[in-house]
Amino acid sequence: MQDFKMSGSNMNELLTNMKAIKERIDDSYDELTLLMSRIESDKLWKGKEETTFMAYMGLMQQYHKSFSKANGDNPVQQAIDALKSHGDRVDDFYDEFQEYKDMEDMQ
Repeated sequence: MQDFKMSGSNMNELLTNMKAIKERIDDSYDELTLLMSRIESDKLWKGKEETTFMAYMGLMQQYHKSFSKANGDNPVQQAIDALKSHGDRVDDFYDEFQEYKDMEDMQ
């Protein structure tokens, strides 16, 4: 396995991308839920086709829900929170660790 290194700009880019992913998943979940509701209420599909399609869409809805705002244990939001927390800890290290500040002054 290769070494993994992350710079501040990479962290910011990753955080921005994670937020965009979260928004897209939330939008997709909302649209899928609306579509399923519309299909059920319009009664345009009947029989096996409706059952098969709704079963597939139900699986898609469950999948999207697991990553959306509708899930309290949303792993995407957890990743965003963890990245923010990590960034705060790194900032605290540079701001509050006197020995590090002393080393910077030596240059």
